Amino acid sequence: MLLALEDAIVALLKSAFPALFTGEGAATVTFPADTWDFDPLSADPVAGEPGPEDAVDDLAFDPSHPAGPYTLTRPPYPGPKRVYLRSAAGELVALSSAELTWDPANPASFTFAPRPGRDVTGFDQLEIQYGVVAVATRLKTLHKLTLQITAADAATAEQALALSLSALALNRTTLIGEGGFSWNAGSYQAEGTLKTLKFSAGAATAAASRQLNLEAEVDLRLERMLAEDEGKPIEHILSPGKTAGTKPVDIDPAVQA
Repeated sequence: MLLALEDAIVALLKSAFPALFTGEGAATVTFPADTWDFDPLSADPVAGEPGPEDAVDDLAFDPSHPAGPYTLTRPPYPGPKRVYLRSAAGELVALSSAELTWDPANPASFTFAPRPGRDVTGFDQLEIQYGVVAVATRLKTLHKLTLQITAADAATAEQALALSLSALALNRTTLIGEGGFSWNAGSYQAEGTLKTLKFSAGAATAAASRQLNLEAEVDLRLERMLAEDEGKPIEHILSPGKTAGTKPVDIDPAVQA
């Protein structure tokens, strides 16, 4: 569950110290172990009642054809939706409601018409934050991650470890932000948020190899979308022996379910 964090660490070290971690004879960074324990207070999760939950979609965006249409991955819950342009560098720009047209026949579909002067160059994703009706629960995990640096000789390994510590310590906040993940398939979603990242121990495992042990706390939000036959609004309430009337009944699916 820490693959995103591992990738972020490798990218950071190669970017900060290209002479050490790129090219022929470069020091290598591997992660031979990642174990975790579940927080005892959340190790036996119980799913809550169906209700409004937060959802986030990252949809591919082509600056040369910005209109779309775009379709959310899950049926949205009635309410406001926040839409942003996101660049590969992490820049996030909020879009106004006037730039978005939602399909009245399909509330999950919309088009985008950039306002005059809006520069969409360099953006490759649309991030949409919206509500859904789902059954959800949470888990907390504490990971023990091993980072191993192997170099051509002991002096290079020692240098690589010391410099890596400086980069990791001084970019900890960025790494925590990049270490999250979100996966969804079918009606299920698992979203992980990295809460803390700490150094716990280290070792010289061989003459030209150094090991650093990290601890990372991850919060997991697990949810299941309601099936088509769940959460449907009640349209009529009919007592035995009575004829259906014309008075409408409209009960929120999140309450009715």
